[in-house]
Amino acid sequence: MKSRGRHRGLAGAVGVALLVGIVLRTRPALALQPLATFIDNATGHNPDAQVADATLRQRAAQADVQLSRLLPSFNARGVLTHNQYPAIATLPNIGTLTIIPENQLDAFLSLDVPLVDLAQFARYDAQKIQVELAEANRGLTRRQLEERVVRSYYTLAATAALGRSADKNLDVAQKNLDVVKTRLAAGVAADLDLARAIANVEGARQDVADAELSRVLAHRSLETLSRVAPEPATTFAEDGLVEEAAVGQWLRRGHENLPELRVVEAQVRLEEANARAAQRAYLPTLSAQAQERFTNATGFTGRTASYTLSATLSYRFDLATIAQNKVEQASADVTRARAEGTRRGTEDAIVEAWQRVTTNLAKARAARAQVRATATAARLTQDRYATGVSTQLDVTQAQRDAFGADVARIQADLALAQSRAVLRLASGEPLTSAPKDTTTPPTAPAREHP
Repeated sequence: MKSRGRHRGLAGAVGVALLVGIVLRTRPALALQPLATFIDNATGHNPDAQVADATLRQRAAQADVQLSRLLPSFNARGVLTHNQYPAIATLPNIGTLTIIPENQLDAFLSLDVPLVDLAQFARYDAQKIQVELAEANRGLTRRQLEERVVRSYYTLAATAALGRSADKNLDVAQKNLDVVKTRLAAGVAADLDLARAIANVEGARQDVADAELSRVLAHRSLETLSRVAPEPATTFAEDGLVEEAAVGQWLRRGHENLPELRVVEAQVRLEEANARAAQRAYLPTLSAQAQERFTNATGFTGRTASYTLSATLSYRFDLATIAQNKVEQASADVTRARAEGTRRGTEDAIVEAWQRVTTNLAKARAARAQVRATATAARLTQDRYATGVSTQLDVTQAQRDAFGADVARIQADLALAQSRAVLRLASGEPLTSAPKDTTTPPTAPAREHP
């Protein structure tokens, strides 16, 4: 009975183990999230994006403050006054009239209505442009943040691929060491071969450590930017090596979409509005006032409530007004010049990004050809060493060349993926599209990696 119980217990343990194994095998493997996940979270949680959002709200509130100065204002005021000596008159046919009571109560309701203030209107226009400028700056901040996220995202995926390549290289070096030990035991290899094989293994271990360091730093950088913890990167897909559209199409789209251009345009309009406000400071202002008074000091009117209406025309002129006008005019000229420089700079950035894509395409093609060549050379060298034709130095060098070529391929693919994304960001295009009027099939570097 005890034997059968032990058998049933063993069978149950085996069943549990098989069930656990099935569950582990069928559980989906975690993979690096899509690029859009990191970008979306960065635009909502990155401090730079939050500052831009808060600045936009601040500018909108300041515009409301400026608008309030153009609208009627209401004021209510109550005053209690104790007079040491009251003034009371007795008039024939009227009786006693309190001119100034001992305890005087006054209530004032006043309305102030600006009628003509052209300088204030210009300041309000300038403040509305400040809101547009803050919105354009927010778009620019998000574009710059997207570029940083893109670079970190692809760097993380590439470092993961680099780590796998380093692990593979270490495995090959270890297998080569095993071959050398076998040949040394058979008396067909020298101690120098063993030393070189061991050095090759230790060099491969250093490459693994360097790759892990790069992965950890890239992981941390992406998490800091996006506030999302990246899952392990499982793949780094090779680029399809598709040519981009002509640079002229990217330039046209950049003129339509770039936040940098919206920023400088808003800055120019802001300075022009400030200059108009400075010019209109020479003009007079006109306002109207209405006041209702309630009091127990009725005076000779005998009425507790009375109103007054007034209009005020004011004019001010001094040397500061002239100087301020010159300052605003010069500031507008400076901003126009800077705007022209920015426009040219954005075009240069697009051309540079497009040229980098072209250059990186050529490098990626060459790197893949180099990988195939060095891999073939490493395999042939290993086979020749097994038959005693080549030396261990040849094997070690061929393996290092193959690993170096694979690293260069990963770096070339990384540079190409980043340059494609930068080209789209530099021209204000979504990361998954090409210019709308191009016939070249668009690549999607932002979506290639799970």
